[in-house]
Amino acid sequence: MNQSVPGLLHHLQTPGQLSPAALDMVKLLALLAMLIDHINTVFMTPAQPVMYALGRMAFPLFTLIWAMNVRRAPERLQVRANRLWIWAIITQPVFSLVFAGHQPWWALNILFVFAGVTQLLALQYRFGRKGSLAGALLLAIMIWPLSPASYGLAGVALATGMVITTGGQKPGVQLTGIIVSVLALCCLNGLSHLLSLPADTLLFATLPTLVFPLMALSLSIHLCPEGYPRFMPRHFFYIAYIGHLLVLLLLMHLW
Repeated sequence: MNQSVPGLLHHLQTPGQLSPAALDMVKLLALLAMLIDHINTVFMTPAQPVMYALGRMAFPLFTLIWAMNVRRAPERLQVRANRLWIWAIITQPVFSLVFAGHQPWWALNILFVFAGVTQLLALQYRFGRKGSLAGALLLAIMIWPLSPASYGLAGVALATGMVITTGGQKPGVQLTGIIVSVLALCCLNGLSHLLSLPADTLLFATLPTLVFPLMALSLSIHLCPEGYPRFMPRHFFYIAYIGHLLVLLLLMHLW
């Protein structure tokens, strides 16, 4: 894992350099981190700080994979958005049952973040500036129900920044995307506790959110260099997301 930060940023700005297997490895590490985080939330009393820290890399990694894929075939953006809306709605009842008592009933799962930003991109592609305004209004409405469990404004900002960073834009535009992404990552976890618990927040929330995704990306590139084929089926994330929630729900009733 000898990738430097500039080297990793170059991979992010030129996504085609990541092998399909490396992208699948990033996805797998994100799934493991999410599973650890959800087990910690649902079953651990009190929650374990190390498990919480490991879970901080899940959403940034999922966002990276989504951003690398979403711009492909822009004429299919609405198809991608429709698929995400459908899976988000299907998953929501299970998500609400698993996290009942931990999150309010109206808290939305992370698929709604990707659905909302993909819808913005689809509207922008089809209707230009008017579509961008309509998509931005939709996201503004979604911020409140996304805030308890799916990072709210910071999550939407990270998704937007990642799209700009990986979208093959001009260097100046890509730099803006990187800045937005880094600022969003800094705000993603524990910002409200930074003044009251600065050491714990930095150690178990802020730093893991910034460092662990880069480590996971570096490991994935090291283990799966260019030329390695993908090893996970298409759309596996959707099945794994709702599937692991169903398993957690079953375990909760057996616990």
